[in-house]
Amino acid sequence: MTTIKTMIVFALFAILSINTVNGQDNAVAENLLKTADDFKNKSIPESAIVYYEKSAIEFNKTGNTEKAIGSYNQIGTILNRQDKYEQAKSYLEKALAIGLSSNDANSLAVATTYITLGVTYGAENQFEKSLIYHHKALSIRLLKLGKNNADVATSYGNIGNVYFRKKDFDKSIEAHLKAKQIREKIFGKNSVEVIQSYTFLGNAYKEKKNYKKSLNYYEKALVNKIEQLGQAHKDLIKYYQNISEVYNLMGNKLKSDEYRIKGEEIEKQSK
Repeated sequence: MTTIKTMIVFALFAILSINTVNGQDNAVAENLLKTADDFKNKSIPESAIVYYEKSAIEFNKTGNTEKAIGSYNQIGTILNRQDKYEQAKSYLEKALAIGLSSNDANSLAVATTYITLGVTYGAENQFEKSLIYHHKALSIRLLKLGKNNADVATSYGNIGNVYFRKKDFDKSIEAHLKAKQIREKIFGKNSVEVIQSYTFLGNAYKEKKNYKKSLNYYEKALVNKIEQLGQAHKDLIKYYQNISEVYNLMGNKLKSDEYRIKGEEIEKQSK
């Protein structure tokens, strides 16, 4: 009987010891992550990368795959901003390998990895590969978050932007319309979030030389922006410029000048 009790006590002690070690390891990983975040916020990317990698390794050791993936994703984002795309891909592939071998290969962290890979390939003008990764991210977000979600709208927007750069304007419009519809349901038709969709749709229709629809979306974006910022905010300048350009393309110089002058007046006031 004493032997059984001794075995039970030993087993409990072993479990407690393992939990203590794991807790210590997680604390180390969290401290490394905090240091990485601090370096990133202070715009010291090289040091941030060093500590994100250390934190990823530690999180992976303790089985915290979400945070391990997240740390590698951060490195990929930093390297993308530095135009170091091959290096970015090497870290993002590490993130993906951890995610795909985990219990949830369709986690939102994996979706973020796919998005970042999509951005990387898009920056290299490898649009087909970029679209593959953005569509994979969209599939996960739809699965995890449902159809009417802001992140799902962002994924449609990402896809629309890649199609725009690929000069496939019909598919770009299709994707941005889906993003717009979701944003309108969630945030309302006069929201900040919808402006982004209006602008991208205006851009795509302008490239298709459908100037009437382009104007319609640019004007909606301008109205929303005025409601949010007032009549004289410097952020309005680009919206006046967009509308002026479309009127110019339509051969309506009077209207083009009207909107151009409004933009110039705000620019003078903001100096």
